[in-house]
Amino acid sequence: MVAHDASLVILSITIAILGAFTASVMTSNAGTLPPSERRLRLMMAAATLGGSIWAMHFVGLLSIETPVNFAYNPELTALSAVIAFAGTGIALYLLWPKSGARTRLPAAAAVLGVTIAATNYSGIAAIAGRGLQLNWFLTVIGIAVAIQAAQMVLSFLASQRGVILTLIGAIWLGLCLTATHYLAVASTLGLEQTLLLIPQDPDRISERYLAWAATIIMYLICSICLIIFVIMQFREELE
Repeated sequence: MVAHDASLVILSITIAILGAFTASVMTSNAGTLPPSERRLRLMMAAATLGGSIWAMHFVGLLSIETPVNFAYNPELTALSAVIAFAGTGIALYLLWPKSGARTRLPAAAAVLGVTIAATNYSGIAAIAGRGLQLNWFLTVIGIAVAIQAAQMVLSFLASQRGVILTLIGAIWLGLCLTATHYLAVASTLGLEQTLLLIPQDPDRISERYLAWAATIIMYLICSICLIIFVIMQFREELE
């Protein structure tokens, strides 16, 4: 059983909620927007939702409490980030095609679900390396849960909602997204023993510093997108 730092677990959940909230705001009434504005909104939603999925996962890994040096494989770590951003963008564009045609929720949910699962497992592989072993039963369940979470996320983003429902929904979706990460960690076999084999590095950057750095970056990204959204709304009201 892998132990986690409760404060960093809470931080990872906060990141997921913040990203879900910002993406919910960005996609409000997206189907009725002019094509240029819809594209900009979807780009910002992909950046905030995809970024929060990756940052939540990254902080979730840093919350693992083992006396080891987290030796991240840079290629796999970068790959997990690329998957999160690209997959989220593709899923959102599938949901709101340029032609304004009928939405394709099942295909979009499948893409986002696979994106979430691939982000989680490629990130775990980045720290476990060749020592990564999976419980295939829990892995299949984890992928299924990721697809179900993706369906809930996209269904919520495509729905009509007010401010209160957006806030409540963002909390629920953030919890669902976070659950996919910790289920992926639970599906790994001997992860703690694998990490214990990594030698200590006295000069390593503190996991807490890395976690807060990822959180601050996501906060800035979400804040910038929300400011742009407010400016766009203000300009529309003036016109």
